[in-house]
Amino acid sequence: MSPRLALVGRGMEVARLFARKGRPQDARSQALRLLRRSDLTVPQAADAHRVAGEASLNSERFAAARKHLRSSLALEAEHARTWFLFGLAFERDPDGDDHRALKSYFKASKLAPENATYRAAFGRAAIRTDRLKRGLRELTLCFEAALRDASLLEVVVEGLLEAGKATAAYRLVMQARFLCPGARGIRRLQDRVQYELARRGQRRASSTQDAEPGKDAGARLLPFLRLVRSNDGGTTPATGHRSDVASFPRPHLPRLRSRRDR
Repeated sequence: MSPRLALVGRGMEVARLFARKGRPQDARSQALRLLRRSDLTVPQAADAHRVAGEASLNSERFAAARKHLRSSLALEAEHARTWFLFGLAFERDPDGDDHRALKSYFKASKLAPENATYRAAFGRAAIRTDRLKRGLRELTLCFEAALRDASLLEVVVEGLLEAGKATAAYRLVMQARFLCPGARGIRRLQDRVQYELARRGQRRASSTQDAEPGKDAGARLLPFLRLVRSNDGGTTPATGHRSDVASFPRPHLPRLRSRRDR
């Protein structure tokens, strides 16, 4: 290996090391230093742009991330991970575009159909863009892989919840917890799904109540019938509504007097 290639290779290793240690700013700075070199090969330049784009994405610099990832795709248009990161740069951006994210995830899943992470991201994006059946089909194909991968399980569960399939999400989480009982992320997902189930159950219960909400003001006339005695000694229901006043208990004065006399 030539000294030039060895130097560039060590620089990329340093940038990736910064990224793994949670130092995206340092990773991006190292990648930008490499991009200033004029002797980079096409794969090296595409790799440097990809590292800089992912570091910018982790720093929530979404426009810069898309810029670097777009440059990387211009050099390597068939790189599946770059398309996946490009989709994340649209999805995580508060001002992003779910449809652009869907197209990027679709491209990544087509280039690497065996990658469950790409397919799950595409399924969730399909649900978010009102392609419910396609999204659920893609998520279902990722169930088996998600049982042993907490990060993938989170993507699948989010997609199921957004599709209104909280019960299916709960069953999947319980299966994953059975296989990996000590995983903290799965326990957190279980609490989230249980909360969603309780919230939806409470909403259904409140929507099916027949009683009208109480009012602070205003009186209501209840349609009680009052029996009145007729001339022949019988009783017949009076026409109209009950109009007599309410009766209140009277003090037991005769009883008190009888006790005092004793």
